[in-house]
Amino acid sequence: MQKLFNADLLDIIPVERGFVYACKETLPDGGEAVAFYNYNQEIDIFEKIPVLTYINAKFGENGADIARTLRDFVTCKVVNITTGTKAVCYPDGTFKILGAMGEVVSETNVEYLGNPACSPVNNGADLWFCVPDSNALINYSVKHSRIEFRIGSPKEKAFCHPIDISVYDNKIFICNTYSYKIRTLSLTDYNVNDYCIFNEPVYKYFRVKDVEYAVMQSGVYSL
Repeated sequence: MQKLFNADLLDIIPVERGFVYACKETLPDGGEAVAFYNYNQEIDIFEKIPVLTYINAKFGENGADIARTLRDFVTCKVVNITTGTKAVCYPDGTFKILGAMGEVVSETNVEYLGNPACSPVNNGADLWFCVPDSNALINYSVKHSRIEFRIGSPKEKAFCHPIDISVYDNKIFICNTYSYKIRTLSLTDYNVNDYCIFNEPVYKYFRVKDVEYAVMQSGVYSL
């Protein structure tokens, strides 16, 4: 495991050759600003990038229009639903469906036991969310705007404040903040297993080609 950098991270997105990220930086006058960077894993280089480069990496086609519509385009997670249709979700559970031109088609709040869901990932016709304060994952039908089923609960120990999820190899990879673990949920038989155990909180896991990355309390690491 190798530490790549530490920053006041706001967002990080895998791209073809590495990742782009947004972070807070302190200005010479003591104020704060949001800065955007690209990391190229093939040549191990960090470079500062324009905000539009970050926006296009995150939202793809019509990225600028989507960013203008959302206004807060940094703290949300975006997921593709169908060709030309995307959804974004904020940490407070606000869930917006975006049309082909970047317009907001619908808006709702996704919650389980009164706690906000976040970090959606696509799985066929439905989405999976994690619900940190309910120690649960939920399967959500976009078509019917409802939770189809859930795994975990406040009284169970399968997940411990799951903050972010991703899908690889037909498994959901779950970052559990309080147990310092990345666990996996098989989408075949729904068995839960440990994948990585750290000695500090883990907030995000993703892959770019054959390189695995984890965002932890002390920084961003390649595994």
